[in-house]
Order: sequence, then C-alpha cells, then structure tokens
Amino acid sequence: MAYTVLARKYRPQTFQDLVGQDHVSRTLENAIESDRVAHAFLFTGARGVGKTTMARLLAKALNCETGPTTKPCNSCGPCKDITGGTDLDVLEIDGASNNGVDDVRRLQESLPFRPARDRLKIVIVDEVHMLSTGAFNAFLKTLEEPPPHVKFIFATTELHKVPITIRSRCQRYDFRLIPRAVIAQQVRVILEREGIEADDDAIDIVAREAAGSLRDAQTVLDQLLAFGGERLEGAAVARGLGIADRDNVLAAVASMLSGDAAGCLQAVHRLHQDGLDVLHFARQLLTLSRDLVVLKVVGDDPTLVDLPDSERGPAMKLIAQHSAQQLERGFSGLSRVVEAVAASGQPALTLEMGLVRLADRPPLEPLAELVARLQALEARLGGAPPPAPASGSAGGGRVASGGGGGGRAAGGAGRQGASASARDAAAAPAPAPVPAPAPAPAAATAGADREPRETAAAAAPAPEPERVPEPDPEPVREPEPVPEPITAPTPEAAASPAPAAEASPRAGATPLPSPPPANDSALPDVWETLVTRLHDTQPALGAILEHGTPEQVDASCIRVRFREGSFHGRQAQASSAREALATVAGRLLGGTPQVEVVLSADTSGTTLAESHAERRRRERERMTQSALNHPRVLEALEVFPEAADSVRVELD
Repeated sequence: MAYTVLARKYRPQTFQDLVGQDHVSRTLENAIESDRVAHAFLFTGARGVGKTTMARLLAKALNCETGPTTKPCNSCGPCKDITGGTDLDVLEIDGASNNGVDDVRRLQESLPFRPARDRLKIVIVDEVHMLSTGAFNAFLKTLEEPPPHVKFIFATTELHKVPITIRSRCQRYDFRLIPRAVIAQQVRVILEREGIEADDDAIDIVAREAAGSLRDAQTVLDQLLAFGGERLEGAAVARGLGIADRDNVLAAVASMLSGDAAGCLQAVHRLHQDGLDVLHFARQLLTLSRDLVVLKVVGDDPTLVDLPDSERGPAMKLIAQHSAQQLERGFSGLSRVVEAVAASGQPALTLEMGLVRLADRPPLEPLAELVARLQALEARLGGAPPPAPASGSAGGGRVASGGGGGGRAAGGAGRQGASASARDAAAAPAPAPVPAPAPAPAAATAGADREPRETAAAAAPAPEPERVPEPDPEPVREPEPVPEPITAPTPEAAASPAPAAEASPRAGATPLPSPPPANDSALPDVWETLVTRLHDTQPALGAILEHGTPEQVDASCIRVRFREGSFHGRQAQASSAREALATVAGRLLGGTPQVEVVLSADTSGTTLAESHAERRRRERERMTQSALNHPRVLEALEVFPEAADSVRVELD
C-alpha cells in the first residue's frame, strides 16, 4: 500500500478540525445556517494555512446528503468523492495550467447544465492569480451573474495580482498565519497518533521552521520521521534539517553581548564545519536578540516570547547580566549584519566580521558619570563648574565611552560637552607666567679649547625646560546685548550732548547698528531695521513684512499697508504675526506700540522687497559693466570687432 504523507493523512475533514482560522470557519458556518451563502468566494493567505482545505469543507457542507450543514457526515457519496477529489460536480482547477481564455470558455459551456448528482456545482480555482488578463475578463460576466446552482471558490497566495474587478465580485476571506504554539500542539497530536516520542526542543524546532504554515510543519515532520526513527531529539532534529543548534545560537549571542569576539568566531566556525546555512543562522541570532529585548522589557510573558523551557532559563540569566540599552543595541547591530550577510558574496566572512565588530564596541556608560568627569576636569583646569544637569536627563541616558556602532550620537553629545568645558576653561584667568632665568654669560669663543667650555657649562645653573606656548584659546562670545529702546529725539535731547561714557560700547560686546530716529524722513530706515531684526528670529514673518509699505513706525503705533487681496497682507493680519511684530518693535523703539495692518488698493510707496530687488538689479548692472570694461575683454573685442553685438555676460 502506498504511503500517504502526513499533510494528506491528517487533512481536516470538518470546520472544527481546521485550526488557526476560526474567523473564517465561524463566518461560513453562520452563512450556511442562515442560508446566506454567496455565489463567489476569494480565499487569500500564505501557503499551507488551509485555503484549499476550507474550499473542500465548504463544498462538502453544501453538497452533503444531510445538508446544507455545518457538520458534513463524511460518509455519504458526495462527502467521500469530494474528499478523494473525484466528484464530478466539484471541479478543482489549477490556475497555473488552465490560465487561457479557451480554458475559461470550456468551463463556462458546462456551467448552465444542472449538477449530475450533487445539490450544487462548485468550481474551485487554485492559484487564481495565474490566470491571464483575457481569462479574467472572460470570467467577469459569469462571475457576476452565475446560474443559481453554481458556486465559485478562488484561492490565491498573491492577492495583489488578482484584478479589482474580480475581487469586487467575491466575498474575500483573509487566512492568517498559524501561531507557533498552535502548530506545536498539532505536531504533538500527530506524533501521538503515529506513536513517535519527541522532546520539547524537537517540537519547537519543527514549529519554528514552519513559519506559520501547518502544511510546512507536517512536511518537515515527515522528513524527520524518516531521519530520526522512533524518537526525535532537538540536536538530531537540527542536524537533520541543516540548521544551527540552539545552544550554538545562545552562545553566539551571549559572546556578542559580553564582548567576547573569540567566542563569536568559534560559534561561526562550528557552523561552518557543519556546513549549515549562514543566513539562516544570522536570522536565528536576530530572532533570539529580539526575544531577549522583549523578556527584559515585559518579563517572562509567554504570549509575547514563545521559548521552550530549555531556552527560557538561559535567556533569563542572560538578560539579568545586561541592561535594556545593551540588548536593544545588540538587536540594532544584528539587523544590519543580517542585511549585509544577505547581500554578500561571502556570507560566512561577513557574519564573522560583523559579530566581531559588535563584540568590540565600547561599553555603554551612564551620562551622569561622563558629566561628573567633565566637572572634575574643569575643577583641575581652574574653571567654575557648570550647573548640574537635571536628574531626568543625566541619570536616564547612557553614552558610549568611544566611537563606533550605535554610540555615535551619544559620543557626539560627549564631544559637545567637552568642547564647552574647554571654552569655559579657556575663559578662566591664566596663571602668572614664571620669569625666565637670566642667560648665562658665554664661557668661551668658538676658537677656545674644550676645557673652559666644559668648566663654564658645569658652573652655570641648569636652564629650565623651554615652555611650549599654548595655543590661543577660542574667544568667548558673550551673549548679544539687548539694544536700548530708541525713540525720536526731543529738541531738549538734541541740544544737550550725550555723556561720553554712554557713547562707548561695553567691553567685549559686539555693537549692533542702531536704527535712525523714527521721523518721517528716516521712516524707511527704521522699518528696514525692524524687519531685519524679525528676520533673525522669524524668517517667514520677516519675508512677509518685506512686501508691506510702512506708514507710521514709532513707540506708540506701527501701521503697515499691504495691497488689497494680497497673500502677504492676509498673513500679516494674523494675531500671532502682529504680536511678534509688536514684541520686537517694543524692544527697539520702547513702549508697547499698537500694530495695524491695512489692506488698501493704493500701490504708492516702495516696499523693502522692491528696494532690495532694485539694489540687486543695480549691482548686476554694475558688475556687468565692470566685466565689459575689463582690459582682457576690450582686447578681445579689438581682435574680433564683429563680436561686439553678441557679447553676453553671465554672473554667478
């Protein structure tokens, strides 16, 4: 008798036997009980999750002699024939080999005829996305209005290749990947029925390699039963499938986290000796690293981390030795290593060097410790220590003590703090220089004998080592002084001269240009100074105000006119814009001026934007004329006078 593989031998025969797709089973059962079965269904999902099995179950439920029923008897003629694939009224078509227009037309010619025996004629098209465009178009009318005795069931693993016109005519059901725990339970059930013993490691390896597909798990189990005999063990199962042992995976991750580069190389060497897949091993490392991070964050939660008992204990010990930041850093580095291995022509070498690089990264150190070191350095240099940082920012973060890997950003923060400390230390008063000793008199001339020179050298005091001049410290830039409010000068103020002390700027401060008095003749200059200051803090608002014409600018009122219906006028009328303008004007002019934005059809006056454009135009004309008057150009025109009318000047 021919051997039947496990995937066919243990294929579900009722809705209750199909695991992992309860949402689809419940919907179809309710539709059958309420007599609301649609004429077309579209089952989509990954391979081996039950799409074709569900199509056969639905066909049996609709054609069973006791039905339509949600529990087909599996003993009547229709149920047995559908299970065996020999029912004349249930047509299973492979979309890959019957994908032409002629195939669809032959099928359509048989649809108007009544079923030979069953209650309904059911058409199951597997891998429907393989049909050609013409075949899909030929299906449209029949699929929209089929005969009352015909039902269509389409199955596909690539839904995006099915035209939207087909999808809109079908009830769509998405089949999910089956959880690992459910697959492991089904593997145990099959092994019990087959009389095979297996440990938890072996079952977990089968469930993990299935990747959500129960059919893949059954296929792998078939292979292992032929390899392992009456008992399956984890190590033997790993060798039989050509994957790395879990102990080697744990050892590699532990070596990487603890900085043991030699241990990482040994793990890859064992993998290479066994001739195993390097990319698969790298992905195992990444998955385990993810599990360690989740265990560290949420604790021993079996719903988020599905590890067997043999691995859970070592994993808990491993996360107790490292912080969450170190584990997250390891996962981030491994994800880049996996990408590099997948794209490399030498995956083993790439994996080795990637693990060595991750193991040799400098350890993470608390930010508070680095700040304390900087403060101690400042104290030794003689500078005043900076204020202590807030506890939330200093104690919570961690910084790598050196460059490389994931600590680049943190190292940048450390360098910024060090440079700031150096500037503060440079600003501190330098110690008084030590006076150099007077030079000793010459003991002998070049023509004297050696003895007087040696005697004089012995009598002279030893000179101090030459002091290497230190580089000039970076000049300390003091904060920009806030300019004093300016107002229009009164006659009394104009008559009395200002004190000399007020005319000189403060020592070390960069003097700012003061705007001219706010009289009518100087109004454009005051307005330009005000808009320039706004450009420094709010560039967008400064660019808007450049298109306004000032009518009054003083400490009591600022009135600006914009062209009616202009975009800039509407933006300037916003309350936030007027408040910002009043704030800057109050600092420059004093007082609290009231800002008025007027929209008018009057276009007289010149805006700052027009003034700047005119300046740029004049400057370009000046530069163009200067280029034309260049001696080399004039000499060239003397040689080629006919080119005088075609000279073109381009400015960068």
